[in-house]
Amino acid sequence: MKAKTLLFMLFVGLLAGCATNKDIFYWGDYSESLYAYKKNPDDKTLAAHKKTLLDIITVSPKQNRPVPPGVYAEYGYLIVKEGKQAEGLEYLNKEETQYPESKIFVERLKQELQGGKK
Repeated sequence: MKAKTLLFMLFVGLLAGCATNKDIFYWGDYSESLYAYKKNPDDKTLAAHKKTLLDIITVSPKQNRPVPPGVYAEYGYLIVKEGKQAEGLEYLNKEETQYPESKIFVERLKQELQGGKK
């Protein structure tokens, strides 16, 4: 009987060790807003998606979570496409700083945004 109880408690302990109580990143409504924008790419859905990205950028630190990978880059890219070069590049640089493994991707984005010039 004790062996069964011990085995059961070990099993429950293993399951509890695998469980997480919260996600690492705060994603907000990212999936929904991206889907809406891709399904119907117009100014309204683009504005809503940019608002969602900015929400993620501002709420993540308040929840003591890092901004998810790619969010700074995506927001920065959209801002540069609006003509806000300096502000957009700041976000692209934040992406590189927070996620150094994205350096090659971000450098290619910057190159594309500058018209292919290096």
